[in-house]
Amino acid sequence: MALPQLIRAAAIGALVCFPVSSPLTAQAQIGGMVSGADIDRITELAGAYGPAERQFHDIDDGPWIRAEMDDVVYTISFFNCTEGENCTSVQLRAWWESDDAHSLMQMNDWNRHRRFGAAYLDINDNATIEFDVNLTGGVTALNFDDTLQWWQLVLTEFVETVIEPGYAGAGHGAGGTLVK
Repeated sequence: MALPQLIRAAAIGALVCFPVSSPLTAQAQIGGMVSGADIDRITELAGAYGPAERQFHDIDDGPWIRAEMDDVVYTISFFNCTEGENCTSVQLRAWWESDDAHSLMQMNDWNRHRRFGAAYLDINDNATIEFDVNLTGGVTALNFDDTLQWWQLVLTEFVETVIEPGYAGAGHGAGGTLVK
């Protein structure tokens, strides 16, 4: 068998080995572009990871989405909007009532050792994690889905390395995520 035929046979064999529902197939079906004007599409993409619902907004604040992922409530807020529409960026954010269970040192340690997700104590000293996404000019839906997968990893690691140990060290039970 000639080299091109071997390559073609190997490629066909590889395609046959992947089940129809493999992550590669699921991702390949995500098509089109996503921009800050596509609130419903972003809600749909977030909904693949858990409940997601567009919320009412006023012109000053811009639109936002309440979503859940792995039992964590988070928001997707739209920024840099023109009269509440055509936004150029979004921010994914989750926060927990800390009741003094989480420290500035924990937040600084997270930020020092992690590339994705900025952590801080908010004005009420609640542990907060944010993830900003630039949508200027649009991104592929596949790219935005990949961003949601990164967000899922950030949330999981933040809960496991900051939230749960903080509550355990302070003698608190499991904390709840606040809802905007």
